Amino acid sequence: MDLMDIEDLVPEEFGGVCGIIAPIIAYLSIGIAVLVNRSWFSWSDNPLSHLGGSDATYGNIFNVGLVLAGIVGFLFAMAIFRLIETRVGIGGVSSFMAGMIFLLLVGIFPRGSGPHQYVAIAFFALSFLGMILIAIDQLLDWSEPIWGVFIISALIFAGCVAMLVYSIVDSFEVATIQFIGTIPMMHFTLVWGARLLFE
Repeated sequence: MDLMDIEDLVPEEFGGVCGIIAPIIAYLSIGIAVLVNRSWFSWSDNPLSHLGGSDATYGNIFNVGLVLAGIVGFLFAMAIFRLIETRVGIGGVSSFMAGMIFLLLVGIFPRGSGPHQYVAIAFFALSFLGMILIAIDQLLDWSEPIWGVFIISALIFAGCVAMLVYSIVDSFEVATIQFIGTIPMMHFTLVWGARLLFE
């Protein structure tokens, strides 16, 4: 199956909608899970994954949300192959797709299960790597380098904010830093989803 076949599997408009709703699904499930567990959950003391652990009230709100967001994010990633210019970009989209698979697995293997920590790390690592490679691809396309600048600036901004928060709370496991880490992904899927819909 070549790249054109992969593009054809997910229609452009459908992929755009997936890009827009993926972060909405993820953030909505996180928000509801925080509300349900507000009696004990702390943004400065707990990692987000506590919301899906065995001690959480209705932990499946968090876990099912991540599974759905991973599936929808994967479909979005398949659609953006048509916006890629180089092999670097193909590698980036492939890495981002793998990140979405690991996001799905974070929901399947919640906090307390053996694979949880590994799939969570893989989700962040592969998603960020994919975004960096996609940014490089767009920077190499001198006709529209602004898309690459957008991704890189979002990653740098989130990194700086995360380091600032870390200097205050002294732990990379807290929900605040994890949430900040998802913001560049949210920007990326929303804006590139809109590209698929309206370009």
